[in-house]
Amino acid sequence: MPASKKIQAGFTLVELLVAVVILAIGLLGLVQLQVTAIKTNAQSTSATAAAAIAQNIVEEIAALPSDHAMFDAPSSGNTWSGSPFIVEGGGTYNVTYDVVRVQADGTDVTNVYRVDIVVTSTTELMHVLGNQTRLVEISTLKRAI
Repeated sequence: MPASKKIQAGFTLVELLVAVVILAIGLLGLVQLQVTAIKTNAQSTSATAAAAIAQNIVEEIAALPSDHAMFDAPSSGNTWSGSPFIVEGGGTYNVTYDVVRVQADGTDVTNVYRVDIVVTSTTELMHVLGNQTRLVEISTLKRAI
């Protein structure tokens, strides 16, 4: 009786190694995509928190009485009271503002001030991500006495 040959079906070691290399290259691309998504999410969270802080300050300015000391004279580089603001999960933010007398055609508009608010991030994460630290700049107008 002749010896029967066993027919083996399957992959060779070389084919398996090539498949693993192709899979690894594909997974490395997905890892980079995930890292980019995490960075973008962190930047978005910081920008949202900074915008919320700026909006709250605009509302506080709108609620100030028209004879508030802030509007006695133009000023710049002021730090908002309560700054720095710490937002849980969103970082730490400093808020500065400038008070500018509004002008039209080179002359002062009677008792109208523009308040320019700048919210900056002091969180180390924003520096690591290569993002600028100035996140939000917003202005509002206020009529004073």
